[in-house]
Amino acid sequence: MAYAKRKPFKPGLRTLSKIEAKMVSWCIKNSIACCVVPSRNYSGYAEDFCIEIIINNKSSFSPNFKKNEVLEKQIEYYKYYYDKYNKTSKQQNNNVK
Repeated sequence: MAYAKRKPFKPGLRTLSKIEAKMVSWCIKNSIACCVVPSRNYSGYAEDFCIEIIINNKSSFSPNFKKNEVLEKQIEYYKYYYDKYNKTSKQQNNNVK
C-alpha cells in the first residue's frame, strides 16, 4: 500500500524579545499553551498551519495561517492570554494611567 508524501512540518524559527519570552514563560507556567500545528482542514492556498490553544487541558484551534504569519500570530495569542489572565500585569497598567 502506498501512502501520499506529506510536506515537512517546519514553520520556521523566530527569536523572542525579553518581554515576549516573559509572556510565553508566564503562560506556560499557568497552563496556557499556544502550539503551532499542521492545519486540520483546507481553508486556502498555502495556509498550512494553525495554532492549538490549550488552557487547563481544554483545547481549541485558531483559523489557518500561512507559514510566514503563523509565528507572529502565536506570539499575539500568548500576549492576549498574558494580558487577559495576568493580574500583576493589570495592576501595573492601572498604576501607569
